[in-house]
Amino acid sequence: MVLIATLWKAFVLGAAITLVVASPTPRDYGVDGGDKLDDGDCLEQSFCDPKSPNYCDGTIYSNSKYLCGDWRLGPLMLPEHFPLDTFVAIYDRLGGLCPKDWLAKYWNCTSESFIYPPDNGFQLDIKCDPIEGTSQLDKGTYIDRFGGEGGFFASPAAAPYMQRSLPPSNLDWPQTTPVVPYNYHLYQVLRPFDVVSGPIAAWFEQPGQGVQYNLPFNISTLLCDGFIREVDTTKFLDQWDKNHWASKQEQA
Repeated sequence: MVLIATLWKAFVLGAAITLVVASPTPRDYGVDGGDKLDDGDCLEQSFCDPKSPNYCDGTIYSNSKYLCGDWRLGPLMLPEHFPLDTFVAIYDRLGGLCPKDWLAKYWNCTSESFIYPPDNGFQLDIKCDPIEGTSQLDKGTYIDRFGGEGGFFASPAAAPYMQRSLPPSNLDWPQTTPVVPYNYHLYQVLRPFDVVSGPIAAWFEQPGQGVQYNLPFNISTLLCDGFIREVDTTKFLDQWDKNHWASKQEQA
């Protein structure tokens, strides 16, 4: 327990040094509803005011635990306690856009799914080729992801969320038992294996530029075959976050 906490703190402190200063975002937007009001009240400026009466125009309300009640916009409350708070310290989930503009840009209404970047999300070079290469993850390496076991992508442990270029919904708490805080999973490599790695392209109004690993198999298979093991992260989360999430579920 002490060793894991020490390693995690080292990862987070190391990652924090690389953070690029961006416009801060309020932890609690104070916006619970997605009611349709008159158009045009979002401020005509580079930053969309979360306190605008029409801030939630264009959203679909389902539960008060989400921003504007819309799961696509992520949890209303971002992590506030160590270590997950360090991942989102200067994270602006919509990059200054109003929800309706962000959804218009990144949500496919026909397929009802997010629009993800081309070339598996790798940064492109001046010839528009993805910057990627094969590398080996050695035994003892820590990797993590915000997402379930069906995914094929991970990052070096404790990379800031904005460097991952993920939609805010990847922070939604999954409906699983035991509860997984903010859908965050930490893994340790037990057997070396090759991955395709490279810098992450900017997307979802995030700067990217972190490192991603395109895994040869999904997380579930790597776990079953003994290549990685999951580290229990629930012990690191303050009880307040669990209680807050439970209260939001009761309000649904």
